[in-house]
Amino acid sequence: MAEEKKGRAVATSTAASIPKFVRGNLSATLKAKEEGKKVAAAFIADGQDEIMRAMDIVPAWGESYSGVCSAKRQAEPYLQKAESDNFSRSLCTYATCNIGFDMIREEQGGTMPEGAPWGGMARPDMILGNGQLLCDPRFKWPQATQHYLQDVPVFVTNMYYPPWDPNIDHHEQEPIYVKYITEELRETVKFCEKITGKKMDWDRLAATVELSDKTWDLFIDTYELRKHIPTPMDTGDAMNTMVPLTFNLGTQEAYDFYVNLNAELKQKIADGVGVADPEKYRVIWAAGLPSWFALGDFQYFNGKGVVFPVEVTYRGCEKIERLDLPKTNDPLEHIAWRWVRYWTHWYDAAKKRSGSTPKVERIIEYIEDYKCDGAVFHSAFSCRSWHAGIMQQAATLKNVYKDIPILIMEGDIVDISSYNEADTHNRIDAFIETLAAYKKRQG
Repeated sequence: MAEEKKGRAVATSTAASIPKFVRGNLSATLKAKEEGKKVAAAFIADGQDEIMRAMDIVPAWGESYSGVCSAKRQAEPYLQKAESDNFSRSLCTYATCNIGFDMIREEQGGTMPEGAPWGGMARPDMILGNGQLLCDPRFKWPQATQHYLQDVPVFVTNMYYPPWDPNIDHHEQEPIYVKYITEELRETVKFCEKITGKKMDWDRLAATVELSDKTWDLFIDTYELRKHIPTPMDTGDAMNTMVPLTFNLGTQEAYDFYVNLNAELKQKIADGVGVADPEKYRVIWAAGLPSWFALGDFQYFNGKGVVFPVEVTYRGCEKIERLDLPKTNDPLEHIAWRWVRYWTHWYDAAKKRSGSTPKVERIIEYIEDYKCDGAVFHSAFSCRSWHAGIMQQAATLKNVYKDIPILIMEGDIVDISSYNEADTHNRIDAFIETLAAYKKRQG
């Protein structure tokens, strides 16, 4: 999702290597066709990463490619193509951008659309969908795509976890959800075996899952270095450095990337180098996907002395030891426990604070740990399910920190027609004035 263009917020040299990851993931889908490997249209946070890696299935990441199109400001032709077949712009623009791209490629007999960013993405041999209890399009997007790629088989699973209810003991519910997810993943393996014509190497899968766990741990260890004042990296970078964790999980390349990032951040801390000079205010990116076409807004914040040492978005893991996962020799069951506990490990803390929720507890934890002075939320109009509840989260946060400055930005993830740079920067300026007054009162 990263992009090589003036204005992109990059403060670390390691983050600047991210375009190679993204280009590599795209070119891998094209190379797979030459080598006879299977390509799967895939979705982030689907729990299927290690299965694909262990079976040499090459993932074609739809959200990532839509992000690339957005960042390069070349998504409009694909959005218009989807619109021509009655896909409204109020739908997920990750989905409609990708569907429009698939429609054009299909009409051209598999030839890439002219000027496709970074060479385009190969036609999949299968579609591995996953609802993950978070995203409405995760069910309908694969079905809509199959309407145009009619010979491509689709397999849609889910990754449920216990719903938040302060009156229910989620610890009793967890094993039920883990059992369900494990069986869903087992059916995914069977589907992949049928399409590829090869059996799962369970030892290889176990090793891949173990590498993912190590990557999760290293990712968190690295990101926690950002607690340092001044912070050596902020969310402008994190919207890029999340790529290996999100799209290359279960690979040595992803692990090695965070080894390098960890070393660079430690060196920046030792040298006293921060994102902003001087660092005046620390703010959490409390919720919401970014506008990929406007990542330069992070630099605008930085230029005003505002840094984002922590974000909720794309911090899609937690230290394995903190999750206290039950022991199991089944790698699929381990994936299931890891997913469920990633969500529920904030439940107990939320129950201790009247009126709170796990999502708000997570924000509170980060505000305290990273010593933040304010919070920014981004509400993307075409991503309703992921951004639902932002107003309530902000209101709940105000119950804990009465006067904390909060900015709720509005825009989209892909559709640039919703963005006005001057208006956005004016709102940021007003927020910074509030930050200054708040911090002065805090002493």
